[in-house]
Amino acid sequence: MNVLEFNFTKEEFIFECCKNINLSTNTIADDIYYSFISFITPSFSINNNIQEIKHKYNNNYYDKFLSLQDYIDKNSLTLHYNNFTIYSAKEEIINVDELKLPSFIKQQPVDYGYDVIKYIKVKKANLKTKNKIDIEILGLIFDKKILSEIFNSLTKFNEEILLPSHSGVWEWRQTFYNKITGETYFCNCFKKAIEKSKKDSQLSNTHQHIEKALENNSFKESICHICTNKNSDLMYCSKMYGSEVKVRYGAYIKKLEIEKEITERDAENEIRVIKNIAKIGERWINETLLFNYIDMIFPEYNVIREASPQWLDRQRLDIFIPELNLAVEYQGAQHFKAVPLFGGVEGLKKAQERDKIKKLRCKQNKVTLIYFTYKENLSENLIMKKLKHFLEKQ
Repeated sequence: MNVLEFNFTKEEFIFECCKNINLSTNTIADDIYYSFISFITPSFSINNNIQEIKHKYNNNYYDKFLSLQDYIDKNSLTLHYNNFTIYSAKEEIINVDELKLPSFIKQQPVDYGYDVIKYIKVKKANLKTKNKIDIEILGLIFDKKILSEIFNSLTKFNEEILLPSHSGVWEWRQTFYNKITGETYFCNCFKKAIEKSKKDSQLSNTHQHIEKALENNSFKESICHICTNKNSDLMYCSKMYGSEVKVRYGAYIKKLEIEKEITERDAENEIRVIKNIAKIGERWINETLLFNYIDMIFPEYNVIREASPQWLDRQRLDIFIPELNLAVEYQGAQHFKAVPLFGGVEGLKKAQERDKIKKLRCKQNKVTLIYFTYKENLSENLIMKKLKHFLEKQ
């Protein structure tokens, strides 16, 4: 049996968890995951032949967006399908049949039937210059005891940091919660709609954060995405059933429908005006609307307008997302034909020369450059189509 072992103490792990929880606005599940992988490195491995370890984990599908206290009340937090890749020198053959972790972290097996039970899945590959092993931990369990020790070790935390609950599709009663204590609130701007809908608000099959906020009649001033002017990463419904605005801001659209007794279309247009993007069916007329829309659909990234990275010298990118190596340019008529306002023929030559340099430097720095032009019918569908590959990375 070939055992891959990582050795770290409970005290080290708790310290790392407390540091991440206090410093970040991530969810508790993410904080604990990032704390865990900080020890899944060559320096904490018993095997000296490991050169490098890379991690890949998309927690969005499994994160329940609950507080530390919520997980304690449920007796555990489980992280599913944790992937990492081990690299070793070409001449060093590493085989893995079993993963050994400190005893305070449990592994959850998967029963495949026919007496086949696995804790990890392993896939090997021989590359030209090194060996690679992909390992998937099928389940990690952090039980009530270790979670309680983390909770009791948090000597201070910011009670004002509230995270949005992810309450499920078609649920408009948006709540926000303290990720440590689980204290839960509606934004004050929801009060009228909540009052109007109380006779229809059933607690059965309702997310526990909504139950708690309704039972305690808990409201806080200016905590929602609209009141704080923050971009939403919520998913109110599938993209099959509405625009990108409805997917991310459906709760706020429904709230306006109920509060003002208006149609869904009118409510969505009010949200679009607030977000400074084109109304439904309106023509997109400038790059400001383009920027605001792209900023909205990439809420997890830093979307920069008029960016000037060092490698571009004095030139600028209309829109730049560094984490994705993505640049977006809106090209008006002056990039294609002589326009007196922009210097006529000479202005056109200079613009096209600058465009060539910009395109080349983006390529040299592995930045994807996507163009939108005045010739195109700029619309949400066109934006989503051109940026589809990058949206899938979220």
